[in-house]
Amino acid sequence: MSDSPPSTTPSADVSVTSLRGADAVRIGRRFWLVAGALVLLIVATVLVVSFVSAANDNARVTRMKNHGIPVVVTVSDCIGNLGGSGSNASSYTCTGVYVARATTYHEVIGAMTAFDAPGAHVRAVADPSRPSTVELASAVASSKASNGAYVVPGLLAIALIALILALLRLLRRPGSSTPES
Repeated sequence: MSDSPPSTTPSADVSVTSLRGADAVRIGRRFWLVAGALVLLIVATVLVVSFVSAANDNARVTRMKNHGIPVVVTVSDCIGNLGGSGSNASSYTCTGVYVARATTYHEVIGAMTAFDAPGAHVRAVADPSRPSTVELASAVASSKASNGAYVVPGLLAIALIALILALLRLLRRPGSSTPES
């Protein structure tokens, strides 16, 4: 018998890769097709919501300009909103009381950029479809419906078309009739 220490080298029949854990499993084609379809569904949903939101915003601006209910709002409270550095006020969140269509409302006054003391009266316009929404008359007068509101939904539409084309290209590859599991 020899007095040499036992060998620490692996024998020829032991696989070195087995020391590193389980073999990686390839993700199949079907998974990527389902994932692609899910992404398309999400982008399409965001696209529809974006278009509807832009259309509603433009319709609200037009409605308030053309058919808005002029009201006088009595300011009840005004709080300054801090700017980016936190050292100065950038705008104000003011609440006020007004009457529209024989109903008294206590709401936030939209588009306030200057401080108004409690008790001050400001001219505003209430939305005829939703009288609880009120904005300063000067802000309504200077606002207009914008086609720029459709830029982001338009870019999303282009992205959706590109994704659909990529998915169709993937489906047309050879072997697409028998997707892997």
